Amino acid sequence: MRRPGFHSLLVLLLALLIVWPSGAAAQKRPAPPRTTNYLRQANKLYNGGKYKQAVALYKKAVARGENPTLGYFNMANAYFQLGSLSHAIVYYQASVDAAPNFFMSRLNLAVAYYMYDEIGQCIALLKRALELKPDHLKANMLLASSYRRAGDLPRAAVLFERIYLRHPAKKTELCLTLGEIYRELDDPHTAATWLLRYPRSGKHHIYVQQVLAEIYEGQGKLDRAIYYLRQVCAAGKKKRWSHYQLVLLLKRTGHALVALSEAEKALELYKDFSELALFAGNAAFAEKLYARAEQHYQRAAKLGSPTAVIGLENIRTLRRNAAAR
Repeated sequence: MRRPGFHSLLVLLLALLIVWPSGAAAQKRPAPPRTTNYLRQANKLYNGGKYKQAVALYKKAVARGENPTLGYFNMANAYFQLGSLSHAIVYYQASVDAAPNFFMSRLNLAVAYYMYDEIGQCIALLKRALELKPDHLKANMLLASSYRRAGDLPRAAVLFERIYLRHPAKKTELCLTLGEIYRELDDPHTAATWLLRYPRSGKHHIYVQQVLAEIYEGQGKLDRAIYYLRQVCAAGKKKRWSHYQLVLLLKRTGHALVALSEAEKALELYKDFSELALFAGNAAFAEKLYARAEQHYQRAAKLGSPTAVIGLENIRTLRRNAAAR
């Protein structure tokens, strides 16, 4: 299953790429009086999506001393939008050098390093940035995500739990994140505890149900696993392997006829699912429902299953033996 968390983190990171107006950060030196304000013009171009033209004007602004801190910062944002992370890093660093206490320069430089997969640099920058603004949500989220990406799952869990307590608006997202982390830490009980807090109204609810089913199956709690798999399957099509997992668990728990019935229902949705057709054939054969078994084996054989061909031959053998008696 694909994790849903990365997309929301990427949205969070891109939300930081806003230009700052002139005068929003301390200047390294006062700008000399000029008729043309290159920084303001560059900001207009940036906000209009004209990043290359904005870069050219930011360079002119910096060259003549129009607030180098923001000139470098906004130029780095423009390079980021153009997909040039290496240039973005250079100019975010220049902005940090111009004003070491400008929080946003440090934060966006950390974002760039995160996207560049330089997680050690990202963590170091975020720690310094959080000395300036300890409760900044996005910085804390990025630091926790960086710990997770670096494989330091215990630190990631502690920080995500702290964010969970301090920022109620993030609780839904963090229930899923913490559930995944504790599962990676091989702590299925705590993982399930967090996932069970995820609301049914959440957009990743079905994914959470699937993960819960896998956790409970791994713990041998098959009835619970079946319960959550039924919810996943009821969500609609494109859940063929969840249906397959469900019928396997039903058979393992001694509900062979129910498993056969569920498989046949699922085959109405997934007519080209050879593995499920073979399962239905085997289940029907085991219950001596040979006509149904033959139907399912024929479908599986048409879909290329060699085992289904053997099943069909077994049915023919039984019929020949019965006719010979």
